[in-house]
Amino acid sequence: MVKSMMTYADGSTPKICIVGAGFSGLTAAIKLKKDLGLETFTLFDENNDVGGTWLVNTYPGCACDVQSHLYSWSFELNPNWSKNFSPQAEIWEYIRNTALKYDLYKHIHFNSKVKSLVWDEQISQWRVTVINKETKGEKEELFDVVINGPGALRVPSYPKEFEDFKGQKVHTAEWDSSISLENKVVGVVGSGASAVQVIIDSAPKVKELHCYQRKPAWISPRPQYEFSSTMKWIFNIFPPIMWLYRWLIFFFAEIRHGFFMQDSWGSKFATWALVRNLKKQIPAENPKQEQLIPKYTLGCKRIIKSENYYPTLALSHVKVYTEKIKEIREDRIGLEDGTSQKLDVLILATGFKVQDFFDPMQIKGKDDIDVMQAWKKEGPQTYFGICTSIAPNMFILLGPNTGLGHNSIIFMIECQVDFAIQIIREMMERGSRSVAVKQSTEEEFMEEVEEQLNKTVWKQGNCDSWYANAQGKITTLWPWNCRTYWKRTKVVDFSKFDFK
Repeated sequence: MVKSMMTYADGSTPKICIVGAGFSGLTAAIKLKKDLGLETFTLFDENNDVGGTWLVNTYPGCACDVQSHLYSWSFELNPNWSKNFSPQAEIWEYIRNTALKYDLYKHIHFNSKVKSLVWDEQISQWRVTVINKETKGEKEELFDVVINGPGALRVPSYPKEFEDFKGQKVHTAEWDSSISLENKVVGVVGSGASAVQVIIDSAPKVKELHCYQRKPAWISPRPQYEFSSTMKWIFNIFPPIMWLYRWLIFFFAEIRHGFFMQDSWGSKFATWALVRNLKKQIPAENPKQEQLIPKYTLGCKRIIKSENYYPTLALSHVKVYTEKIKEIREDRIGLEDGTSQKLDVLILATGFKVQDFFDPMQIKGKDDIDVMQAWKKEGPQTYFGICTSIAPNMFILLGPNTGLGHNSIIFMIECQVDFAIQIIREMMERGSRSVAVKQSTEEEFMEEVEEQLNKTVWKQGNCDSWYANAQGKITTLWPWNCRTYWKRTKVVDFSKFDFK
């Protein structure tokens, strides 16, 4: 049910800019309508439709590694998921249908890339500059509040050394469907989720598949299955059963958080179980077994879920290399051991520039401080990853230290939006035109986060993952479980903020 519109005492409402029309931005838009009755918001997205990463990533085998009934909005449960782990196209359709249901398309400017956000202290507003990707024209618009949710998996990482490869080449995040893999010699660089998925999907099609993965991933069996028509009928007719199913998934996911604490019994048991699973699927006489046992602490890098990755790698036409790549020529990759492989197609599953957060968008806050430059120098400084003292009236979604390695990020997004909604409501009730978290609050919180991170495998696992920045500081992950985040963001302590 949508509440009646909330206004300032003079009858006005804040003009709100939402960056991004993926899960984050759409959550903000829906909650503004439902909880505050506000319609005075605009979403800017550089793509041509909603969905964010689930619109853009279309590589073969693309799917979610969180169960469908948990990787969805709590206020928009879907009883008709086809599988326990949904493919990309089905997730995108779910996002699109939800945007249509809440009539959000009229608020969205597509092919519109936010170039910069500049805080104007004199008028307590953000100057938002947007580039139209079709016309290349720029325009500036004033907004009272910015909700910044461009997404973390947004800017593909292209290692420069692969520029020398002149054959067919594609990044998983910018898939070219015109490239055929049928009966080709294909190389895949990477060992993360996208690499695992594209390897499994491509193996039956190709002549040879060469997999380059210096640090093999920890692989957990994935309980994949299709939902029967009977189960879908039950979920439709008896929604409480679907809710119970969702919370059971959430509960068991929360238990897995213990695996990420140093020297925990859960971590030791899980390490034993995953190595045992590998050895069952790839026997000792196969040299690939030793290649695929990770030499770093479980959980230090993202744990990948798959029920058929090891059987795929065990195929005779699939080769695995853990040696460092020494050189790239026009049509081949050379390794440090002196061997080289000639390829028809090179697939880069090399991930994203997660540490860049908002780049190339520029954000200048109080005192003309460039937010990204400050963060690169000193590390991100935020309060629950949502607010930063140098950027008043801005709320960040999936910001620093809010990522997960064990549960659904949609849960975190909803907590963050609810937190922002409380502050926007308080602003309006007080008649305030600006609000910023106190610097002392921010510093105290970041010290607490760092202390807790020191107890985790992410800090001590020695695996050089994308979780950490160039200085080795973990900037992406929430160090506690999701229930802790919910408890601590459920009710805002307004004394931690300066309202003006």
